[in-house]
Amino acid sequence: MSVDIVDDGIRKGLFKRVNIAVIVLMLVLSLALFYYAAVNQRYALIDDFTGFHQAEYIRITSIAFTCVFAVTFLFQIQELRRMPLLYVILAAVMTGLVLLGKISLLDYQSDDYEIFLSGWIYEYSEMSLWQSFGTYIGSDYSPPYLYFLAFISRIKGFPWLYLIKAISISFDALLAFGIMKLAGLKYESPMVRLGAFFITLVLPTVVFNGAYWAQCDAIYTSLCILAIYLALKKRDLWSFLVFGISLSFKLQTIFFLPVLMPLWLRKDIRLRGLILIPAGYMLMMLPALLAGKSLHHVLTVYFQQASQYNYITMNGPSLYELMPVTIETRETFYRIFSQMAMLISIGFVLSICILLSVYRGKINHDAVLLTALLFLTGVPFLLPKMHERYTFGADAMALAVCFYRPRRRVLLPVCFGLSSYILYTCGLSGEAILEQKWAALLSFAGIIITFVELVNTLKRSNEGQKTMDMLKA
Repeated sequence: MSVDIVDDGIRKGLFKRVNIAVIVLMLVLSLALFYYAAVNQRYALIDDFTGFHQAEYIRITSIAFTCVFAVTFLFQIQELRRMPLLYVILAAVMTGLVLLGKISLLDYQSDDYEIFLSGWIYEYSEMSLWQSFGTYIGSDYSPPYLYFLAFISRIKGFPWLYLIKAISISFDALLAFGIMKLAGLKYESPMVRLGAFFITLVLPTVVFNGAYWAQCDAIYTSLCILAIYLALKKRDLWSFLVFGISLSFKLQTIFFLPVLMPLWLRKDIRLRGLILIPAGYMLMMLPALLAGKSLHHVLTVYFQQASQYNYITMNGPSLYELMPVTIETRETFYRIFSQMAMLISIGFVLSICILLSVYRGKINHDAVLLTALLFLTGVPFLLPKMHERYTFGADAMALAVCFYRPRRRVLLPVCFGLSSYILYTCGLSGEAILEQKWAALLSFAGIIITFVELVNTLKRSNEGQKTMDMLKA
């Protein structure tokens, strides 16, 4: 057979490990191609504009999502540097396809956007940026998220929904990076790590939460997962600071905080660093304080949120979805059962902490992540007033946990993800795929599996330690 120099050269080039210069060149080419594809997408909200404005708004949207593409690709570079050119090309193509798929969902407008966010941004657009930081418009939300809305308001007359979703999709990339890092604690293979990255990007609730619904749960969740990773790498001061920044965005960060218990038992963190959590929180509040908001407001914004809507359940995958609750009776059920629900939730957390204390010398990375998942699912399952989005962190953490023992735990992301998806369809336009009680049952099944896996992991670690002690003896 004759030698084909061209074919052989291409094959050799595609399977040769690349250097950083080649990756940068690939990024530049990918950005140009993605921008071209984004410009030629259909944007229904821009159809109302004609002439110069229409072309200008399409360019702004395309540039915004090209920047999201760049961020998403850059999160992969550490792994791509260890891979052949062919896989770098595939990663760029997959990143582009995922983002173009999310762009196709941009035009959906939820009630939250139409009733609240769009009006707030319009009012911000009528004042200076500094004034918008200090105003109490939109004060149901914590100030750091409102900073994003204030910056968005600088582009007047634009379909702001696109930029809101661009922010959420950017944090989807940070979330995928965090899950990739947690999976990387077990696997050296860059293929497996990038697999975790891309699976996270296309999880149904991740796609629907940001790209479709324009919610911002990826912000606090990605920061919390990054904080757990930093703690496991024994960078506890940074971990506490990131937890504090996360708390400044959403109160639901408190569902992650009990994981500090096993991290402390493992000696990954030191208690003296806890002061950095409120420090990180206040650091994020500083622009609002300097612009005129009161200290009382930034310290009590979550208490004000918690005092609203006193219902036993608010479409969350909770125990109380199994009760005969209706729109008319959910407030009555709250008055009757809320105190009991709080006590049961506290008892649940304490029980897990006692279990961990008993096996305190046997807590490995796997046990830490299982504990985090158990808190992220069990506490919202037992608490009253839970929304469907409050288990967003569990949907992502279940994937990380699954990577540690895929065959045994494949049901975990299925149970929690399907539970959330059922409730999303109940809250969004269209027909719900199943009744809400099925979401609660799926969540309960996932909690049981997670608890069994945690106990087995602790026992397995304990048995392994006993074997090592016998060999040493």
